[in-house]
Amino acid sequence: MSGKVRIGVIGCGAIARYTHLHGYARLDDVEVVALADPFHENLNLMGDMYDIPVDSRYVAYEELLARDDIHGVSVCTPNYLHGAQTVDALQAGKHVLCEKPMATTVEAAEAMVKAAEAAGKVLMVGFTHRYMEHNQVTKRLLDEGAIGEPYMIRVRFAHDGPYKSWAATTDWFFRPEKAGGGALLDMGIHALDICRYMLGEITSVTGRLGTFGKDIVVEDTAVIDLSFGDNALGYIETGWSSKEGVLGLELYGTEGSIIVDYVTPIRIFRASTGEWEEITDAKNDAAVAEMRHFADCIKTGKQPLTSGMDGLVSVKLAAAVYESAKTKRAVCLD
Repeated sequence: MSGKVRIGVIGCGAIARYTHLHGYARLDDVEVVALADPFHENLNLMGDMYDIPVDSRYVAYEELLARDDIHGVSVCTPNYLHGAQTVDALQAGKHVLCEKPMATTVEAAEAMVKAAEAAGKVLMVGFTHRYMEHNQVTKRLLDEGAIGEPYMIRVRFAHDGPYKSWAATTDWFFRPEKAGGGALLDMGIHALDICRYMLGEITSVTGRLGTFGKDIVVEDTAVIDLSFGDNALGYIETGWSSKEGVLGLELYGTEGSIIVDYVTPIRIFRASTGEWEEITDAKNDAAVAEMRHFADCIKTGKQPLTSGMDGLVSVKLAAAVYESAKTKRAVCLD
């Protein structure tokens, strides 16, 4: 296609404001032309902030999807709405970037993937961490054999939760019927995906969940043990009640180590030299990179780096962690 990619955004809360709309606004070949949100306050706040005409602000997202001048949509609503809204958008002929988790159930995620295949449209999932330059550089180092054969990954993605560490606008995150889960489905799903990105398919999980720092009915802390076949092991710590601390990845291989500090961001130890090397220039605006990738996929029809299938696998992994925590057993995956 030629000309600007025309985008509609469904859901005008915090993730739309700070990631999707922020990213699109910085791309010369993309134009956000419509918004939809049932809450007038959010709708008009984002509409005014991003200069969306009043007659292109919709309470009902179906009106946005009925427009034939929109190429793609971002689905930025609470988790339980992702499935139906994404399927509706695909069936309306739109490409879709759906926020993570792509759905709250495996069945809903499978329906989304099938709808994308049937429509012949792009389905991308918002795993922003893959678009962080320090993670992409780390992936290249791994693929180049910089630390030999990697056999261990540790990930810590944790903060003080919605409404404290970032400006969520409503209380749905703490309501299981809308969120589908707690910190595991919010933060942990990023960690599960980045582990797959770095080391490949996860074949078994063991999960432990707890609620320690908040008066909520969903988990605010999760610890997950991982197996990657017989080739590697992994460990994830994720949560919503963490004060200041480590945020990032550690990767260990037969010939070295990589520490990805989300502030520094990269240190690599090579056994061949016995020395540490610092890489401090691998920095970018991941939201802009993510939105640019979506626009490029719309233009070219190529499959996104974070595809609908990646989203489906992550939902299956999260479901397996919940099952493991409930049964107190490891859960194996195909």
